[in-house]
Amino acid sequence: MSSRLRLFFLGLLILSQQGPLRAEILVGGFGDGVTPVPLRGFSDSANGNVAPVRVLGGPTTGLKTPAGGVYEPVENVIYVADFYGTTIRVFYANANGDAAPVRVVGPTYTGQARAVAVDVTHNELLAFTSGCCLAAFDRGANGDVFFKRFVQWGGLSGSVTQQNSPSALVYMAPTDEVAETDTDSASPYTPKLLVFNRTDSGNTAPKRMLKGANTQFGDYAGGLAYDAAARKLYVGAYTTNADLSHSARVLVFDDAANGDVAPSRSIAGAATGLELTATSSIGGLAIDPEHQHLIVSVSDYNSTAANKLLVFALGASGNTAPLQTIAGASTGLPKSIGAPIWVSSDRVFANGFEGAP
Repeated sequence: MSSRLRLFFLGLLILSQQGPLRAEILVGGFGDGVTPVPLRGFSDSANGNVAPVRVLGGPTTGLKTPAGGVYEPVENVIYVADFYGTTIRVFYANANGDAAPVRVVGPTYTGQARAVAVDVTHNELLAFTSGCCLAAFDRGANGDVFFKRFVQWGGLSGSVTQQNSPSALVYMAPTDEVAETDTDSASPYTPKLLVFNRTDSGNTAPKRMLKGANTQFGDYAGGLAYDAAARKLYVGAYTTNADLSHSARVLVFDDAANGDVAPSRSIAGAATGLELTATSSIGGLAIDPEHQHLIVSVSDYNSTAANKLLVFALGASGNTAPLQTIAGASTGLPKSIGAPIWVSSDRVFANGFEGAP
């Protein structure tokens, strides 16, 4: 048998163990903070009160509170930030049931993992260490390993980094930069978006910062996604109303935006599904580049019924209704869902065969 055929049949064997190929939206969350929460996978065309097509969770997975993550197509894996599990867990993209992770990074230098990003060109895994500081690990890191470098906390004497308690990050390959959402450390805890060079370390000031009334960040900016093809940053934010309800929105900026600047467009209004209760906010954002969709998770820490996944056209603007809404008892979504993870259906071997893990 030729080496190409052996590789082909090996791919089929691995795929049979991982499940069928499909594009999906994965989402976990925090739940009650005690009971382990799995990752639930929904078809990228799902709409309404639908059951997940797979559930990744159980003792072997080690997952406790998968707050977010990212799909990495070269190795065909997902990197999952496990907040109360204080680790970054790496699974095959089609992993299902109580599957073991491929690798586990942490817990000492990952702390309460909130978000991750991957740079395959420079073979780096980017995350927040100790809940405050941008850190870089080797992409293939495994075990309780030390980070390669980190940008220090902004609360130290003489620090210029502006980092406080960042919640989301993305790697911007076209500019070799990292963007993160954060807030000031003192009242009124003004939200902001910081941009660093990927290679920044120590006491380094942000290369750029979005902050101010014109940004429309309001009271909080959390979710973050990046469209590399269009060079656009998507930011989830909300304003607290007089009755304590939240008017949330998705704001779109050029990736070179800086200062107190207005977004180029926004998704907001009653039709969007982003007018929220006092206990709800945007849990996170993800982009589906195959279908040119934006995925928004709405997270409520007080109610499972209020949690939902909204799917918009990537170019949507204004008071526009979502194309899809995934919500209801059949979804099994817990309280406080996390950021969505989009997983591609396009698996390709390095030699051209489809389906490589």
